[in-house]
Amino acid sequence: MKKVLIISYYWPPSAGSGVQRWLKFAKYLPKFNWKPIIYTPKNPYFEIKDDKLLSNMPSELVVWKKNIWEPYSLKDKVFGKGNKDQSAGIISNKKSIKNYILNWIRGNVFIPDPKVFWIKSSVKFLLSKIKKEDIEYIITTGPPHSIHLIGLEIKKNIPNIKWISDFRDPWSKLDLLQEFHLTKYAFRRHQKLEKRVLDNSDLVLTVSERWSKEFTELGANKVELITNGFDSEDFNLNKKNNDKFIIGHYGLLNHLRNPIYLWKELDVICNENPDFKSKLELHFSGNVDQGVMDQIKAFPNLKDKVKYLGYLTHSNVIEQYSQSSLLLLLLFNSESGLGNYPGKIFEYFASNKPILAFGPNNSDTQKLIKQTNSGTYCCYDEQNIKDKILDLYNNSDRFRVSDYERFSRYNLTKRLSIILNDL
Repeated sequence: MKKVLIISYYWPPSAGSGVQRWLKFAKYLPKFNWKPIIYTPKNPYFEIKDDKLLSNMPSELVVWKKNIWEPYSLKDKVFGKGNKDQSAGIISNKKSIKNYILNWIRGNVFIPDPKVFWIKSSVKFLLSKIKKEDIEYIITTGPPHSIHLIGLEIKKNIPNIKWISDFRDPWSKLDLLQEFHLTKYAFRRHQKLEKRVLDNSDLVLTVSERWSKEFTELGANKVELITNGFDSEDFNLNKKNNDKFIIGHYGLLNHLRNPIYLWKELDVICNENPDFKSKLELHFSGNVDQGVMDQIKAFPNLKDKVKYLGYLTHSNVIEQYSQSSLLLLLLFNSESGLGNYPGKIFEYFASNKPILAFGPNNSDTQKLIKQTNSGTYCCYDEQNIKDKILDLYNNSDRFRVSDYERFSRYNLTKRLSIILNDL
């Protein structure tokens, strides 16, 4: 078997969205004659864990770990411990002078991100291990994009090594960078570092058509697309055991992707349709902004319909899919949202439940939902969506996903193995 070193900040028991992609690639790569070796921090800064994910790891999988120091720990000492589950690294979305300063420091001092202090020690550790283990291929996955700088230094020291930089999100074109109040100097630093990574990678891998085009326009020598997907082995689902019309969203829900007109129209439908009102339930789990929750409950017909399930393991989230009637998919209402396939969309396909999605017009996700006949897509400023909701309520059987097996983790890993073999 050929060896490939995968460098990732996110790894079980972390329950973040960045875990699944490379956990599943590592699971299936041996079936295509590739031996993955994982390098990840021993003490990453997160608090949401899913120990059940460890059971997805093959017993023979080799995982190297090294301590990381992150400035978040210093912030906690000065300001007290906060929520470690930051959205895209943002300290807090709440408007205050303290949060403005913290986000400014995060964006302008720690470039490209607070994981930057892991680079030097990781490169020293990995150069020795790579030579000892005779590793000829490495993959770095970001964000955090400082992980790519580890790959850049390894490539500089071992020019013949084959390096794939995997972008689960954009870098300089990620509009969430605006949340960090970047100076022109800081933004140029991001652009320069990104350019060095793109210029020196043997291949750039990303997850959507639009982002593939963007990285090509930024100067990447070779770009390949492998979307996220679903693992068929996770989907031995129970049949729905209730007669409720459950609209479910399980994951991050904040002010940047809040479908306000959905809540408004649901309240209107409840006024007009007693049967709909008696069956409607709104289920949420994960990191839900309290301001959004308060907004939903402010609608008279919805305040008793909300059920918050707390933080769920990945397997429990999938079980919730099976008990839902309609699954919400919420993209960022921004330029970045145009190229964003949320990882959960492919699991929605596998659960065979209709999707109600919100995002910017003409996004890759909008096109994919139409192509697969998997549901309905709305723009966030689209106010008159009552008929679309009722269509999903009355005609759910009409939305049956076609050709979704191409998004299975097995088939996606097969594609990755071909790319590796061709490098």
